[in-house]
Amino acid sequence: MTKLELYDCTLREGEQAAGASFSLENRVELFQLLDDFGFDFIELGWPIASVDIAKSFELCRNVRKRAKITAFGSTSIAPNVEEDKNLRSVIQSRADYACIFGKTSAEQVEKQLRITIQENLDRIFRSVQFLSKAMPVFYDAEHYFDGFKQNKDYALQTLLSAFSGGAERLVLCDTNGGILPFEAEEIIRTTRKFLDSRGIKVGLGVHFHDDCGLALANAISSLSYVTQVQGTINGMGERVGNLNFSEFIPVYVSKLHKPSEVKLKNIKEVNEKAFRLAGVDIPEARPFVGDSAFAHKGGVHIDATNKGARGYEHENPEDFGNKRIVLLNTLGGTAGVIAVANRFGYNLDKRDPEVVSRVEKLFAELKDLEQRGYRLGALEAEQFLLIEKHFGNLREFFNLESYNANTEKSSDREVTTFSGRYFFGKERVSDVISVNGGPIDAAFKSLKNVLSGRYPRIGGLKLADYHAGIARSSAEESTMRTVVYFSDGEDFKTVGVDSNIIESGVAALRKGFNFYLNKIYKQ
Repeated sequence: MTKLELYDCTLREGEQAAGASFSLENRVELFQLLDDFGFDFIELGWPIASVDIAKSFELCRNVRKRAKITAFGSTSIAPNVEEDKNLRSVIQSRADYACIFGKTSAEQVEKQLRITIQENLDRIFRSVQFLSKAMPVFYDAEHYFDGFKQNKDYALQTLLSAFSGGAERLVLCDTNGGILPFEAEEIIRTTRKFLDSRGIKVGLGVHFHDDCGLALANAISSLSYVTQVQGTINGMGERVGNLNFSEFIPVYVSKLHKPSEVKLKNIKEVNEKAFRLAGVDIPEARPFVGDSAFAHKGGVHIDATNKGARGYEHENPEDFGNKRIVLLNTLGGTAGVIAVANRFGYNLDKRDPEVVSRVEKLFAELKDLEQRGYRLGALEAEQFLLIEKHFGNLREFFNLESYNANTEKSSDREVTTFSGRYFFGKERVSDVISVNGGPIDAAFKSLKNVLSGRYPRIGGLKLADYHAGIARSSAEESTMRTVVYFSDGEDFKTVGVDSNIIESGVAALRKGFNFYLNKIYKQ
């Protein structure tokens, strides 16, 4: 069986998603994550598009372990391919492979390129031939499926032109994401049969967009005919996005039992870091890798899971770097509280009147938090704080009595001064700190500065990220929900909600530090 090639294009396609962008450092870091995960090909983008993208080729070569680096481009715009700046930039990138796209649709050739369909065939041939003298070439047949349905003979001719020019892979692209699985399978099968009838054994690839939510189904339907599948690690891409490798790879390996060298247990981590590096919010509801993918909320589901009945989970969450979560919420009943408490070392008896009483008090507090928009049921740190408060011995290691955050911003600089008054029992401590950054960064550093003198083990705690959004929408009376991401080798998150956006962040920070201290200094 021919090994399926996994071609990741997050650094180009992913950046085309609304709100996404990568700095040069982000590009190199994501490349390393994708390389270590096990992708065969990693596309770095158009070398001609920006200075950062052009620089990334050399930087990524220096840290590359195994993946082949690919540069993207288009067929020549210049009449003379040797003078085409786009193609020359691909060669100058010194990538391992080139991947260029050309037009398949006769209508687009005439209306967008404004050349004849024969000129387009010549352009495809000459562009691939020119590049193939410097490096192996993959040819992306843009709008292939639509072009095939409009004019099958011409679509096939474009592939022959690319192959004649020296293309090593012919990649069939559903550029607008509108093809259906049965159509995709039929067109790919017909294409393969056409090439085989002419003795052309070139490998086919597929590149599906997800505008109909069918990229995964289309990719699966193509597997009998293709050598290469292209996609992005988190499905990011223009409009709705691309084939999501964080869905496709688990299905390919775990459901279809196909061989692969990827580190499947790392897929959740890579998926989420790709979102963060692109500056895009991480959705909770994601198959296989989302925080809620194996989360149980209903009492019946929780009770069954507690008793070892696995009927509510289709796979083992640990296989994908994920974990089973019992959501602490008012719908889960006593079974949910008992399951969560058990994770933190408490063996509760639901028949014990004292347990029943404490559960009722916990539910009363939880109901209030839910109504205020905390949405904390899946967050382990928040679960721990509630369980310790109602069933254990939650310590308040400190109290931030009051604070003031003042930010001064000029065109090229932001400086925040944070002053806080802390209580440690009866002892009061004041701290003032100025940082190049915003109020959350300043508050974190003030807390860490004051607390590390008393609790040295807190020195390794890092502020990994934070995200602010609406907790409850009510025009100018809306409240903000800030999630703060901490890291000390193992990530955790805490939440703050307030009508003041800074206070929502500071509240989350206070809880995060208190959680960390309770965990490491728990007696």
